[in-house]
Amino acid sequence: MDNYLKNINRNEVLKYLGYRGGKVDQKLEEDIKSCSEEIIKTARPKVTYKVFDFSHESFMFHGTNFIPGGNNIKELLKDCQKAVIMAATIGSEIENLIRRYEVKEIYRALILDSCASSAVENVCDNFQSDLEKRVNEQGLFLTDRFSPGYGDMPFEQQKDLCAILNTSKTIGVSLSASGIMIPRKSVTAIMGISDKKQEKRFKGCEYCSMFENCSFRKEGVVCGKAE
Repeated sequence: MDNYLKNINRNEVLKYLGYRGGKVDQKLEEDIKSCSEEIIKTARPKVTYKVFDFSHESFMFHGTNFIPGGNNIKELLKDCQKAVIMAATIGSEIENLIRRYEVKEIYRALILDSCASSAVENVCDNFQSDLEKRVNEQGLFLTDRFSPGYGDMPFEQQKDLCAILNTSKTIGVSLSASGIMIPRKSVTAIMGISDKKQEKRFKGCEYCSMFENCSFRKEGVVCGKAE
C-alpha cells in the first residue's frame, strides 16, 4: 500500500491550535517542525475504500442497505454514476505518543495532536489525488469528499461506513460506544464519480497566501471564499 502521508501543513496546524493571524514566534515554529517530524516518523497510515453503484431514486448504495442522510451529500452526488466510500487512519501509535506527552509535557502534546489532525487530512488528500488521476484516465471525474458530520449528513452514519468497509479488520479502526473512531486520527468519507467535470470547493484558510496577515482571521471570521 502506498504511503499517503507526504507532509504536514504548517498553516493547518496553526489553525487547529487556534491561531488567528499575526507573527508566529520562533519557538512555536521550531516546535511545529519538530512535532511534525515526530508524527511523520511515528505514523502508520492506512487507507481502504470500495466503489459502489447507487440508485438516484433511493440513493441506496448497491449491495448494501446504506442510504446517505441529508441533502448535502445528495447534492454532491447528483451528477454521479458511482460513489466511493473511503476510510483512512494514521494508526494507534500516534495515540500512544500523544498520551505519553500528555502526562509529562502537555504543551507538546497539544502541538502533536494538531500535527496529527493535519497528518490524517494529508493522507486523505493524497489518496484522493491518486484516485482522481486514475478516474481521470477513464475519462471520468471525482467530486470532493464528504464525511459524516459535515453539513446535514448525520454523524451517526460513521458506523455504517465503517461496517461497509470492515475497518476494524482492514485498517484497524473501530468505533467507541459514542461513535468516536479509535484511533481518533481516522476519517471516513464519501466521494462521487461522474462523467461531468465537478466543481471543487475552496480548500480553506490554511491554503491561502494571506493566512498569516489576514485581517478577517484576526477577527475570527472568514472572507467568504471558504464557503
